[in-house]
Amino acid sequence: MRRGRPSLGLICPTCGSDLEPLGELLGDVQRLRCPRCGGSFKARRRSATGSGSAHPALRGFRLAIRAGLLRLLPLVYRLGLGLGAGLLLLLGGFIPVLGAWLGDRVTSLGDLVAILGGIQVEVDCRDPDNDLGPILRRSDAPGLFEEVAEVARRLGVRPPEEVRLAFLPCCGVIAWRNSRALLLGLPLLHVLTLAELRAVLAHELAHLANGDATWSAGSLRFVERLGQALDDPDGRAWGPLRLWARICRTLGSAWIVPIARGQEARADRASAGLAGGRASASALIKVALVQPLFRELLAHQDPELLAASNLYETFRALWSRLPEPLLESMRWRLLAVDPGVSDSPHPPLPDRVAMVQSFADRPIVAAENQPAIALVGDPEWLEQMMHDRLYGLRGVEPTVFHKAGS
Repeated sequence: MRRGRPSLGLICPTCGSDLEPLGELLGDVQRLRCPRCGGSFKARRRSATGSGSAHPALRGFRLAIRAGLLRLLPLVYRLGLGLGAGLLLLLGGFIPVLGAWLGDRVTSLGDLVAILGGIQVEVDCRDPDNDLGPILRRSDAPGLFEEVAEVARRLGVRPPEEVRLAFLPCCGVIAWRNSRALLLGLPLLHVLTLAELRAVLAHELAHLANGDATWSAGSLRFVERLGQALDDPDGRAWGPLRLWARICRTLGSAWIVPIARGQEARADRASAGLAGGRASASALIKVALVQPLFRELLAHQDPELLAASNLYETFRALWSRLPEPLLESMRWRLLAVDPGVSDSPHPPLPDRVAMVQSFADRPIVAAENQPAIALVGDPEWLEQMMHDRLYGLRGVEPTVFHKAGS
């Protein structure tokens, strides 16, 4: 970049050079130019507090304090629920409870709380194989496990006990009972390069390093399940226990978005610091690009042809045949559309891309540009297994018996 020109932390999508400001700022639009290829662009300036959201991301001490309060919310709710249920029993609530017990309608503590008008929230995963996806064994993808271990070592965190294949093109970490699981969407392995996969792994394992998946995630699921129960049209719409649930849901909802945005921004910084700004930005854009494509494919999947086709094989063929001009247009549309005011737990994609691009790039060798599916031993078998699990199909097992003479 030319000497004396300020760096904006943005790179040219054509040649990868740093963009320079061109002229003065006109309102909230900044004109940019590339000194190497001569391209010109326009960028909308966003405020440092996080425009496009009514909830700016939290950092540092404020994030720790708010996250601590959110972690205490489930305990406070259950304490208030127990005290309120005991008080209602003393004030006459024992009469409907006794009638329900005589009618064999009380089989658990949750039934008793429901009769009194309260909501008991369960946040544990009942069937992780169906809810989270099947466990990926080390023998199925030894290279992937080595990459996870290396990223965890560099972040100073213990690797997750389980690596699970997710049915959708998404990634995440979750604590389930006494173990922690890394969720990795099978479609993403065909889309991301090894360098981009490293950026995704660094982002997710940074959540583990900061306790986002163990402490905060449980509180987030608690608020989500509490809201689902309150929005149930068949539930009771009144009562003191119901009012207590609404108060806790309101407090939790007000805390969730800024906390989640602060955690996502912190994980993005860890990802860009480990994998480099360019790889992290490319991974963010590809994940955002693939998700609507895969949803569109799911919507048009014909249930009558499930036995003859494979969802993941169809997606792989679709992705490999998309022309580059169309992909480039879709990328620019993701970054050009103003999201407006949003309550999404993730910061706006343009803000995330601009932030990670401000980090230095890491040298990438040629081998790291190959698809991440190279880390998997038998991708065709995994595709068929995931397809069968997703649609509940069961293949015919070959028999060991043969007709005499065959």
